[in-house]
Amino acid sequence: MYFHPLNFLRFILAIGVILFHYGVAYYPFNLPVFKTAILNSSFRVSFFFFISGFVMSMVYATQGKNLKATFFYKRRFTRIYPVYWLAFLFTLLAVIFLKDAAPKGLNIILHGLGGQSLNPGHVLDLNYPAWSISVELIFYLVFPFLLKWMLNMSIKGLALTTLLLWMLQSLQHILFVEFIYSGTKMSEEFISTFPLWHLVTFFVGMATARLIALEAFSVFFSKYAMFCLILTLSTFTYIIYVPNPVLKYVHNGILSPLFMLVLVCLYYDRSTLNKFLSNRYVSKLGDVSYGLFIFQYPVWLVCTWLANPEFIKTNEFFFLYLAILLMFSWLMNRFFEKPLIKNLRAES
Repeated sequence: MYFHPLNFLRFILAIGVILFHYGVAYYPFNLPVFKTAILNSSFRVSFFFFISGFVMSMVYATQGKNLKATFFYKRRFTRIYPVYWLAFLFTLLAVIFLKDAAPKGLNIILHGLGGQSLNPGHVLDLNYPAWSISVELIFYLVFPFLLKWMLNMSIKGLALTTLLLWMLQSLQHILFVEFIYSGTKMSEEFISTFPLWHLVTFFVGMATARLIALEAFSVFFSKYAMFCLILTLSTFTYIIYVPNPVLKYVHNGILSPLFMLVLVCLYYDRSTLNKFLSNRYVSKLGDVSYGLFIFQYPVWLVCTWLANPEFIKTNEFFFLYLAILLMFSWLMNRFFEKPLIKNLRAES
C-alpha cells in the first residue's frame, strides 16, 4: 500500500532542515515564534529515520521471508547512490573552486562511499546534510535481516521488544549527553551522528508499519484518529515552546512514540486532512524532498558565490535561493533521478 500523506510530511521536514541551516537569519523565520520552532525541532532527522523504517517495512514486508537481501540492496542503492554521488561531486567541486578548500583524501573517500557517519570528527566536513544519508545506508544493510526477525514476532512480542529497545536507546542517549559530551566536534558527532545510536528509531518505524499491518491499532484509532493527532501535535508544540527537560535529548529518537502516533493517526484518519495530503499534487511535493536535502549545501555555495554580499543579507536572497533549490531538485528528480532508476532497475 502506498501511503500518500508521508510524501508531504517528508517535504515539510526537508524544508525544516533548510530553514534550520540557512533560514533563521531571514524574515519571517527570524521572528521568535518561528525561530524557536525551527531551532527546537532538532528531532527532524530522527523523524526521517523513523519514516524510512516505516516505509521500508510497509513496502517489503509483503515479500516476507522470500525477500532476498541482494534484491533489496539493488533497489535501494540504485535509488540513493546516483543522486548522492552527483551531489557529492557537485559539493566537492564547489568547496574546492568556490571556497578554496582542500578536503583531505580520507574525507573524500568516506564521503564518496557514504561512510562518513562512521568517522566521528569528520562527518560534517563536506556535504554536511548528507550525514543522515550515510546513516540510512547503514540501516539498509541490516534491514532485510531485521525484517525477517520482526516477521516472526507476535503483536505482543513486537510491542514489548520495541518498547524495551526504545527505552534503552533513550537511556543511552541521555547518558551520552550528560557524561560523554565534552563540547568537542568529535564528541558531538559521535553522540549525534553515529549510525548505531539511531538504529532503534529506524526499528521503531519498521515496527509501527508492522503493527498497523497486524491491525494492532485499528479498534481505537479508526474512531479517534483526529483527536489523537491533535493531542500529539499539541505535545510537540509543548516540547518546542515550553521549557522542559526533554528538549535537551530530542535529537536521537526519544520522541519516537510521538512519531508513531503521528503516522498511525494519519493512516487511520479519513477526514478532509487525509484527502488534502493524498491529493496528487500535494503528494508529489515529496518527490523533491531527497533533492532538497542532498543539494541544499552546494546550491547555497553557488548562490552565495554569485550574489553580492549585501544582497545575501536580504530576505529576497533567501527566498530566491529556496526557489532555485526547489526548481533544481524538481529538475533532478524529473530528468535524472527517475529515468536513471528506471533504467538501472530494468537492467538488473
